[in-house]
Amino acid sequence: MFNKAILAKQAWRIHTQPTSLAARVLQGFYFHNSSFLQIKVNSSSSFIWRSILWGRELYKQGLRCKIGSGQNTYIYHDCWLPRDGVFKISSPRVLGEFAKVSFLITASGSWDPSIIRDSFHEDEAEAILSLPLPRRTTPDSLRWHYDKSGHYTVRSGYWLATKCRGVPSSSTVSLNSWWRRFWRLRVPAKIRVFIWKAFHNWIPSSANDTTLHALWGCKVLDSLKEMCDSFINFKLPPQCDLKEFLLSANDGLSLEHLEFLCILLWRIWFRRNKWIHERIWLDDESCYSWARLYHADFLEANCRKGDSAKKAVASPWQAPGVGFIKVNSDAAWCSIKKKFGLGSVIRDYSGKVLGSVAMPVSSSVSVAVAESWALEKGASLAKQLGFSAVILETDCLGVTKALDTKTLHDSDLSYVFDSIYDICLGFDMYKFSYTPRTGNQSLIALRDWPYL
Repeated sequence: MFNKAILAKQAWRIHTQPTSLAARVLQGFYFHNSSFLQIKVNSSSSFIWRSILWGRELYKQGLRCKIGSGQNTYIYHDCWLPRDGVFKISSPRVLGEFAKVSFLITASGSWDPSIIRDSFHEDEAEAILSLPLPRRTTPDSLRWHYDKSGHYTVRSGYWLATKCRGVPSSSTVSLNSWWRRFWRLRVPAKIRVFIWKAFHNWIPSSANDTTLHALWGCKVLDSLKEMCDSFINFKLPPQCDLKEFLLSANDGLSLEHLEFLCILLWRIWFRRNKWIHERIWLDDESCYSWARLYHADFLEANCRKGDSAKKAVASPWQAPGVGFIKVNSDAAWCSIKKKFGLGSVIRDYSGKVLGSVAMPVSSSVSVAVAESWALEKGASLAKQLGFSAVILETDCLGVTKALDTKTLHDSDLSYVFDSIYDICLGFDMYKFSYTPRTGNQSLIALRDWPYL
């Protein structure tokens, strides 16, 4: 599968860079009269070409149309719906077998919600309405769905390959959940490293001993385990190893109990080494009490440290320089209304509010799209009010970086970014800025207003 993901990368390069030397040579040999995505293997195909076409099948599974004008995309036959796994429309074909997406777009270049909601299932209608459309006429194109940049990556291709085959990998639910939780554990670094080594069975033990037996399965530990019966009551699979033990603990214990268990395992290992090398034995009661006290002391110390760090990091709204105005924007999800609320507010150097805008948007949009739309609405309002020196600020770091570097030009965000860039051409001076959420607090009431 990994080989297939790498070969799919070569297929992506041939498809997206047709003027490259490799693509031109292969086209001259194998598909000078047809499309790369449609050519089939024939008897004269070399091993290299067959391998590339094998990888192309994976690449094609993640391709979908990026809607521009909609004139080249069929509603019911092409892959264009922005949802994982199935890009084709499954709603009844009430608009005609060969209707095109352009039929769903109004003359002003926006989606026609009445036709869409009447013609498609609710989830598909919401997904369609979540797609950004360009401000100017743009042809439809193909993009890789499983990466936010719109470009194929080996990582996303391998993820899709393992998902389609149903093969367990490091991205499976249990392992993924374990590692997410593992890095959140509030334990000292030495204990985290120890658990990481134990998880991979990398701690030294005798040839006739296992890591699980040394840390939990030995009969010497029975009385110590009885002290933990109040919270360690999950069932272990028969003949499991320490990895399966920790995965079961992750599923069955709270974060605090999992932290204590990790500290206790480290103390058990410490006690074992103390006995082997110094012939000093620590009784079960002292071992358990030490782990309890150590955990409590560590949490208390880090709580104080965390509180002071938060106070140091907290940053209020920063006023722009004289002559500039600042547009702050934000988006928030309402779980009750199942919608995003967008809000933007414009202030001068003294903090005086010069204008604001708020609106709800479709529930199916991504957070990045919602944040970008909020910034676009704020920039548009600033242009309507006639401001010339503007700072556009948001608390979404990914959007700020992408706007500064002008990346993601093949993603669904590119149309929103193009709109923002077009608006900014009307300013004499502008820049994009990031602020932590603490510097955007004044927008909470405004962004929440659309769904109150």
